[in-house]
Amino acid sequence: MRVREPWRALPLSSDVSEDGNVDSPSESGTLTISTTGDLILDIRDESGRERYAYRVEVECLRQASPYFSNLLHSDKFGEGARVRTEHERLRAKYGSVPRAPVEELPHVTIVDIGRISMVSTIKNITADFLRALHGLDLSTASPPIPNLANLAIVADRFDALASFSKYVRRRRYLQSIDGKARNKSGANLPEERVRQRLLIGIMLDHAPWVTTYSKRLIVSGSTRWKPDATDDHRAALWWDIPQGIEDELICRRECVLETINSLQSHFLKLYTSGERQCKLGYDNSVQCDSFQLGEMVRFFIRLGTLRLQGTIYDSEIPQAYAGDIDRLIDTLRQCPSYQIDRNHAHCGLRSRLIPLLDLIQNHLSLDAGSLDVGICADCWQNHRAEYSWSEAKRPLLWTRSNLTRRKMQGEAQGSLCLARHHSVRDMFTAVERDWTAKDAY
Repeated sequence: MRVREPWRALPLSSDVSEDGNVDSPSESGTLTISTTGDLILDIRDESGRERYAYRVEVECLRQASPYFSNLLHSDKFGEGARVRTEHERLRAKYGSVPRAPVEELPHVTIVDIGRISMVSTIKNITADFLRALHGLDLSTASPPIPNLANLAIVADRFDALASFSKYVRRRRYLQSIDGKARNKSGANLPEERVRQRLLIGIMLDHAPWVTTYSKRLIVSGSTRWKPDATDDHRAALWWDIPQGIEDELICRRECVLETINSLQSHFLKLYTSGERQCKLGYDNSVQCDSFQLGEMVRFFIRLGTLRLQGTIYDSEIPQAYAGDIDRLIDTLRQCPSYQIDRNHAHCGLRSRLIPLLDLIQNHLSLDAGSLDVGICADCWQNHRAEYSWSEAKRPLLWTRSNLTRRKMQGEAQGSLCLARHHSVRDMFTAVERDWTAKDAY
């Protein structure tokens, strides 16, 4: 479902700023971004219901955006040649283009400002985008997250992300948002806000947000990834994160869920293999194993993580867990210390399962120092083929000693960042995992 996000702009002011720029519409209905502007941009939405005119400076647009640099180049497109001809005429008539009446300035029409969210009007978001390209203040001193996300989408549409990113860094908008959020808990952020921050991090090259909010989306899941979800091509771009990251997030979540499920499968196989698991050597050790197996099955079925199904005919297609992964791990931690009698105090599942859950959750917790499950912006941008989980060749077998081995190899080769990512990726993407291998540390 597409959520309407109102554009929270302040009322337009008609006061002239110190640099001579005004925000008020002129008598002709044109919104003046620059009083020395030499071009009128007519911008329409795709539906054709909205159309607004803005007085802007050609040179500012060309320096900030390769899109406008090409569009307004006199030798590349008809618009550029026509603008040059009109400027020559106005100079001959008025001495300079800025002295010409607004009604006589050349016009260039643009349709579509990108996949922004549903806003009450595109007028203000377009004006703020153009203000940013001219280095002016936005309509609000501290633009909220939805505004910045929409502006990033517009900047992407006009190939102006590099200049807009520099503008946002100079104004320290993201640092200001982080500072305000420091004393607040962000654990309950709705999915749309998480996605908006992730999109901003990706588009405006803010790596901490890419890692943190991609990880949060992997752990929490998405309404968009549910089997009954429908694609809405009119939805804002953050509902389909670009650069291949949406598919990568889906892949990583599936790998994490498969890894957690492999813990359950691993211990069920151990206790049904016939190999003695009780190490006490008592006469009732066989009975201890049978008791533990029964209690284990009852525990998993009660949690809803296991179902008993005959193999003669299976009509059900199981669906992947759609809830919060942290909550799933917490429920698995509730495994009691079952014991057949007082001599078998440490024979059950709990003493073997908890350390492995700790190992997995160390890579999932947002408070942990390791954030390798989330997207590393630098590695995704510069080493995607080596870094991606979705494109990786899955290891056939993983044991816990692989974690340290991979890290040691990375240190020796001087590629510690990728090596650290690979050591975690191997665990979550392996075809099989031996959780109780004898060489484990």
